[in-house]
Amino acid sequence: MANTPTAPAAAPMAADDSLPQPTTTSEPGRYTGALGTLASARDKYASAQEKCAAIAADIARTKKKVKALGWRTRRASYPWYAAAATAAIGAGGAIATEFADGPADLAIAGGTGAVALAGGWQLAKRCSEQIEKAGMTSRVQAGVAASCAWCLTTPLTGANALEMWLALGLGTVALSARWWQRIRPGYPAGTDLVLASPTDLVPTTEPDAETGAVVTAAESILEAWNATVTIPTGLVPGSELTDPQIADHRVAFTVVLQPGKQTVETLRTLAGRIGSAIGFFGKDLTFDEGDRPTEVIMSVRISTEVDTTYTGPVVIVEGQDIFIEIGPYVDGEGAPRYHVAGPNSVNSGFVLGSKGSGKSRVLELIADGLRELGIEIWWMDPQSGASSKALKDNADWSLMGLDSDEHTPLELAYIGNLLHLWRAVSNVAKIREAENVAMGLDGFTHTRERPAIMVMIDECHKAFNVKNPITGNTFGYDFGELDRVTRKLGIGIIGASQIFTMDTFGNSAALRSGMITGNLLIMRMMEKSHCGLLPGTAPSPLSLRKGGGYGYAIDTDREHVMWRARNIGDHAAEYLAAKPKATLDARATKAAGLVYRNRHKTAARHTEKALATLEAFDAAPETTALTMLTSGPRQAEQNTSTDVAPAANTGGGMASVRVLPVRPSAGKSTGGAVAAPEGVPAADLNPGPRRVMELMSDGKAWHTKDLAAALGISVQAVREHIRSLGETRLDNITPGVYRIK
Repeated sequence: MANTPTAPAAAPMAADDSLPQPTTTSEPGRYTGALGTLASARDKYASAQEKCAAIAADIARTKKKVKALGWRTRRASYPWYAAAATAAIGAGGAIATEFADGPADLAIAGGTGAVALAGGWQLAKRCSEQIEKAGMTSRVQAGVAASCAWCLTTPLTGANALEMWLALGLGTVALSARWWQRIRPGYPAGTDLVLASPTDLVPTTEPDAETGAVVTAAESILEAWNATVTIPTGLVPGSELTDPQIADHRVAFTVVLQPGKQTVETLRTLAGRIGSAIGFFGKDLTFDEGDRPTEVIMSVRISTEVDTTYTGPVVIVEGQDIFIEIGPYVDGEGAPRYHVAGPNSVNSGFVLGSKGSGKSRVLELIADGLRELGIEIWWMDPQSGASSKALKDNADWSLMGLDSDEHTPLELAYIGNLLHLWRAVSNVAKIREAENVAMGLDGFTHTRERPAIMVMIDECHKAFNVKNPITGNTFGYDFGELDRVTRKLGIGIIGASQIFTMDTFGNSAALRSGMITGNLLIMRMMEKSHCGLLPGTAPSPLSLRKGGGYGYAIDTDREHVMWRARNIGDHAAEYLAAKPKATLDARATKAAGLVYRNRHKTAARHTEKALATLEAFDAAPETTALTMLTSGPRQAEQNTSTDVAPAANTGGGMASVRVLPVRPSAGKSTGGAVAAPEGVPAADLNPGPRRVMELMSDGKAWHTKDLAAALGISVQAVREHIRSLGETRLDNITPGVYRIK
């Protein structure tokens, strides 16, 4: 091994504390002597560089925080900007008056006041939409007037008048209090907001006004949650609000719950109170299950409505399942679907909603989707077409009213159309069942050559609760028995009503189950007693927003999230007419019967009869005309004391133009029978309820106490009788007061 040269030994020298002394160390890799000194200096320099970099980073973070603070408080500072402008104008006028005297002072004061008024008016005009949306119109107007007055007065009092500056500050605070309360700027430490992907809180570009409003609201929600909801005495103690996600008009959070103490149902029950705590209405909050049992996704609707523009049906096909979209959820996440058909089957459905809720528009929307699919639409409207003119004119078969004397014995004319529909469904079901057996089919698959049939009945309680004189059951019971098998035979039933009790389904559990399983849409309701059979987990339809079109889709994964139907408006007839109608296959057409095949001629005769009725009514004397409104063919034949012609005659008169045939129970009763409203024969009633109906047949409003006194029974007994009569016979006018329908 070669020798390594070594440095010559240094000459001895006296120790000098002023000189650096080499250090010795036993640690490997350390330099000694002068090299060690250089290494130490280099380390100190690197450390200083790191400290400088840390200081620079702190300065950058501070600048960022200041910028973020300015961004977050920009809207809160608007009143102060206005106050500063007012102060500048007024102070400028005051300084100008120092160099003027006499009338010039007044001119300067008037000029500053005019400048303040013009500036405030221009600002209010430019931002009028935002001001009106925020509900600050009156306060802005008051602020402009106060600014004008301050600028008018300050030049006369002088800029050093303390009371003027005090008035400006107090006035700004007083007029801006509501504004500051609404925007509630704030940002809790340790939480980062997310805009589609992880970004800084302060965007690199100026966002639009709506995104800024959502961001500000998200910050406010986080602050309020930590201050009021998650505290030990709060609504959801120990919970944590994390992972905020910003969308166009909503913000979603992940709520981390305390294991074993809270669930998603806990939050749904507390929705109203949680909304109040964070500054929103409970109906604007939705809660969905998260990835874990202790996680819940809370969505808060912040600003504008979702887009409900209708441009045509949205039909979705997933394998053998066919859906029609109703409209978007209000949180912007997806849309509820009506499940039209599944593997080898056609589904029924039900739409619940009071008057003005938009249920008829939802039926039209579904019908437009069915027409797009080529499904046959049979439409029955007990209100003689008043519910939907679009479906009345464009359905494949329209049955207007329950009554019809077409191919119907006179004594059954009061339910002629209902009988025709029931027989047609029964017969088509029988022939298709035979086809399934002959062709070895497991069920029914819709095609345009062999289309499915959807029976749609508005105000279906008026049809299903009527007794079928052929079977002795209610029509609800008979349709319920059909519904057990028709889904496999290509026939579905969609009902709509303002009532959701067993009377709505003719007391048929089979019909109720078949119609609401998977396709139950509930819309705004006004009467709690009409919602008695809703599932216990269903949200209350009483809390839905006004305006029409809002609802919940029950028995879905988002049944607690409100949706709004797409606005088909008054264009349903145009959309339906623009699509070709379905063509029923030959066997089903033959099985549906003569009334179905002659449906177009019947509709034309119906219109002709209505015109003839109006002509006869206009030409008749008043007494005769009024009699025509309550007389039908049967009554006319029995009553020859009026001027109404018998049914066999062809002369003028209501009897020759069938409009409203009289039910067998509608005349003077024999043996105590009383006419029951809505087509429900009173003979089906027990003696107690029948006595109540007899007493109330005068059409007046009765209080339960008066009924009890007149019948000689207790008030409790009267209430039991009224409860058994149900909503289809009586109107509950005010608490305890009823009137026969």
